Amino acid sequence: MIDKKLRFSDEDIDKVNKIDIMEYAIRKGLKLDKVGRNSYHIKGYGGLYINLSSNKWNCFSQNKGGGPIQFSMLIENNTWVEAVKELLGETYESLLNPVEGNIKSKDKKDERGEFLLPEKNNTYKHVIAYLIKTRNISKHIIYQLIKDRKLYEDQKKNCVFVGYDREENPKYANLRSTNPNGVFKGDVKNSDKAYSFLIEGTSNKVYIFESPIEVISYLTILELNNIIDCKNHMVSLGGVSDRALKQYLIDNPNIKEIVCCLNNDKAGKVATDRIKNTYKSKYYVIEEYPVEKDYNEDLNNLVKEKILSEINIEEEEFNLEF
Repeated sequence: MIDKKLRFSDEDIDKVNKIDIMEYAIRKGLKLDKVGRNSYHIKGYGGLYINLSSNKWNCFSQNKGGGPIQFSMLIENNTWVEAVKELLGETYESLLNPVEGNIKSKDKKDERGEFLLPEKNNTYKHVIAYLIKTRNISKHIIYQLIKDRKLYEDQKKNCVFVGYDREENPKYANLRSTNPNGVFKGDVKNSDKAYSFLIEGTSNKVYIFESPIEVISYLTILELNNIIDCKNHMVSLGGVSDRALKQYLIDNPNIKEIVCCLNNDKAGKVATDRIKNTYKSKYYVIEEYPVEKDYNEDLNNLVKEKILSEINIEEEEFNLEF
């Protein structure tokens, strides 16, 4: 059996292993806390630490560690080959090593394991309460996602945002804790980011976001501004990789315009620049940043302003009466 690793040269692997893990983590939007002279802790991943001097990482809760390739496999749920591809920033689908002869990529087995959706809970109440009360998401949008089988609650009371392929087979799921004080989030094992969470549109314009929460926060902001029937395509990248965008453009050749709505931080801006440079030759690409770090923060501020405005109107009416 031919080892897929032979598709990459020693020079490729050496180049990848020299990539700065800290910079990669920042580009992915991970939250880091300095805990020592050369050590940083990554929030939301248990005992996950990066050592700057050695450019290595360790996850004590999973008893794992390694360099940039293994870090990409952990954070993005990539296979080894996918991790190298992403870190190199190139496409190797047609690249063959001489020792492999004329083996076609379609004849090679996918290294990804079986994808299984988490078992459903017998209620939606925790998901609905969290998204409405904590995130201020529109009830109308939540109910529509549930109806479309793109959102449900698992037995651990997490939000499960589901992505499907063109045959409507579930291929991806993103988990988000419904505990207002919790930070747990992540993709279900063996998820395929090419088929991330999305909401189909009918226009020739696609909006891209970093997470499902950002997608539905943006739609709620539109709704608060009396834009109820949005015709545009809305795609969550599941981070800042363009894998979901690339697949969506293949599946929807009518799209002509890409609107980058990634987070207003260093990772979001770096990713936006990368996406603009990648797609500007074939698509009209523009950027649209939230006022705060992300669109859910913008939504929360908008709701607060609306509540204060309504209170002020009530007080004025009260004073007029007396």
